Amino acid sequence: MGIAEAARQHTMTTRAKVLTFDIERRPGVYLSWGPRVKYMGREKQLIRSSTISFAAKWYGDPDVTYRAIDPVDSMFMQPEDVPGYRDMLVSIRDLMDQADIVVGYNSIRFDEAKLRGEFARMGIPEPSPYRSLDLMRTSKRMGWDYASLAETLDAFGLGGKVAHQGFALWTDFLRGDTEAHALMEEYNIGDVIQTERAMDAMRPWIKDHPNLNLWAGHDESGNPVEVCCNCGKSELALVEGRSAMTALTNYALVKCKACGAFQRRNFVKARTLLRTVR
Repeated sequence: MGIAEAARQHTMTTRAKVLTFDIERRPGVYLSWGPRVKYMGREKQLIRSSTISFAAKWYGDPDVTYRAIDPVDSMFMQPEDVPGYRDMLVSIRDLMDQADIVVGYNSIRFDEAKLRGEFARMGIPEPSPYRSLDLMRTSKRMGWDYASLAETLDAFGLGGKVAHQGFALWTDFLRGDTEAHALMEEYNIGDVIQTERAMDAMRPWIKDHPNLNLWAGHDESGNPVEVCCNCGKSELALVEGRSAMTALTNYALVKCKACGAFQRRNFVKARTLLRTVR
């Protein structure tokens, strides 16, 4: 079984509403005495950087939602003055508000943080609480030369990102070029589809996956249904002769036969009262 084929076996089964999303941003516009500037103070900023589009999809649903600012010449317009900007932000906020789990790539420090600041600036209420899954955090644990989405897709044989002309795509987009808007939509949607595929491929390696047992429900006797924390399937097996250990406690080790992820059962096999002093 090849890597890409194996990745397809790691699909998720859950009642949780899982939203994968990605945003695209415009660069800020600054005044400078020359091209070799490392830091630009706020007093030199003419136009703030801002979100110009987003794509999002629900896990298990083939449809992808895409929203963007209107195709007008917005190169030198402040974000709040650009037609379609606020409506776009409200759209992604409403999707995040419905989600139990939000998935992205470098999303905790970038996508979510940027949107949070824009919601606050525009007076848009924050979404209700959800669990975040940032796949870049798993990629960084791999020790690859690059932690990018492109590197992850290549490692798992999942194909590449949508090709484009580089920075000119963003400048053409901001000038209102309709072909650039069409390509940005394809590029943004492509990243979301590939991010979801990467999540399935990486599933057994993800150590900070939201615990899908929280959405597994109960059986007819009222007992919690036990499923894999990472994929939500019930194909679990106790690993004989092995344990999951913390600094003080020895727990029973369990492996998912569906996706291969290890997890521990809250059954204490042994506990010590001593530990080293740091």
